[in-house]
Amino acid sequence: MDKTKKIILKEGFNSVIRNGIRSFTVESLASSLSMSKKTIYSYFPKKEILIKKIIDFRMKKLSNEFREIIQSQDDAIVQFIEVRNHHIKFANKLNLKKLTYIKARHPHIWEIIEQHRLDRKAIYMEIFKLAKSQSYLRSNLEPSTCASIYMNVINSTFQPDFLNNNELELNETIDHLRKILSYGFFNDKAINKMKKYGG
Repeated sequence: MDKTKKIILKEGFNSVIRNGIRSFTVESLASSLSMSKKTIYSYFPKKEILIKKIIDFRMKKLSNEFREIIQSQDDAIVQFIEVRNHHIKFANKLNLKKLTYIKARHPHIWEIIEQHRLDRKAIYMEIFKLAKSQSYLRSNLEPSTCASIYMNVINSTFQPDFLNNNELELNETIDHLRKILSYGFFNDKAINKMKKYGG
């Protein structure tokens, strides 16, 4: 990817996180980059296109970060914990009200987020398969089914409307879900490893 384009997308995401999509302007992005609007528009002719590309860029980057974690660790439980913790760290940067606004007012952008979330099933499939081969997964569970259920629970739970309607705090929900799901999939060997690793 062109270096300037990458810089625009990276800072664009930071701007969206800080100000939200409603307050995002090409003018403010250009100012924070010390770049002309003309340069930004040469890459992204419309603000709507720019926002879509910003979200897609960051979601792809997040998936790549998960892949890097998997490649750097040989142990399935360590992979599971580190991917989960990285996901939590990313989620904690997000503002629930801003996510609610995106889902309600910009469904085309929300679709991009949802598609990337669904694509992460393949990442968890790898982790659960490795967990099975390393005798961490409960013997009566299948990796592919575990990955499907895990991603469906995550995607269903971390919807802005679900969290808002049930008056749930993001951190508390993450902690509860972590305990329920992690200890449900894995056997005693894996749970002991998690406790040692801080999971």
